[in-house]
Amino acid sequence: MIAQTPNLDDIIGVGGVELQLVFDYGLVFFLHTIRLSAFFLSAPFFGAASIPVQVRVMVSILISVSLFGKVEVPDPQTLPFLLLVEVIMVEIAMGLLLGLILTVLFSSVALAGEKVASSAGLGFAAQVDPNLGGQTPVISQLLNLFGIVLFLAMDGHLVCIALIKGSYDLMPLGRPFNFQALIASGLTSGGHMFSMASLLSFPIVAILLLANITVGVITRSAPQLNLFSFGFPLTILACFFALYFATTPMAFATRDLLNFILEFLETSIQGSA
Repeated sequence: MIAQTPNLDDIIGVGGVELQLVFDYGLVFFLHTIRLSAFFLSAPFFGAASIPVQVRVMVSILISVSLFGKVEVPDPQTLPFLLLVEVIMVEIAMGLLLGLILTVLFSSVALAGEKVASSAGLGFAAQVDPNLGGQTPVISQLLNLFGIVLFLAMDGHLVCIALIKGSYDLMPLGRPFNFQALIASGLTSGGHMFSMASLLSFPIVAILLLANITVGVITRSAPQLNLFSFGFPLTILACFFALYFATTPMAFATRDLLNFILEFLETSIQGSA
């Protein structure tokens, strides 16, 4: 005797729960995770290649569980399909833009390291950075790691998550927001990146400039000295000493920089509401 498959129209749910209700709750939960997942994909540290995708997905799901029922979400039954697709695309764009703003501002630390490396003649000492997908100087990677450690020590990752959670109150799901203001904040962050990188690298670059001037004066007064065999080791030694003595001042400067980054991200969210 061949068993007959049940008619799909006869299936009303599991354990007294309607399938349509399960689908609606699943769709609402999915809408909660879109903005967070997009932010974790593009933000620094959260979107690092060293962090597996599964970990990022699990973190976004856990945070979305804490938001479930606390965020105003449009009724999926009243949303047309095209409008639902529009809401999903807007949430993806919003999360990606907020993460990119944070990434651009955070790149000022790595940019300062590249400037220091090129001034010290260590631009060739580069390794492949999986986060950037290319070769970056070792000094730039060290300063970037230095900034990430300070970022975590300041609970910057928790502040970022709190800001994204607060963005649901200012920019609820399915509501229009000022997209142009958010793009303008992203463009402004590019200018801040160069200015902050200049401020971080200026003391060390100034010391290296004085070292190069000193080497030039010495080689001018004593032409028998080889510029490369004498000047290059002296410049590298001056760079290492400058980095050593500038560690504490750069820590305070990087702390102020990270505070500015978090304040700028908060201002961007408020200005886009």
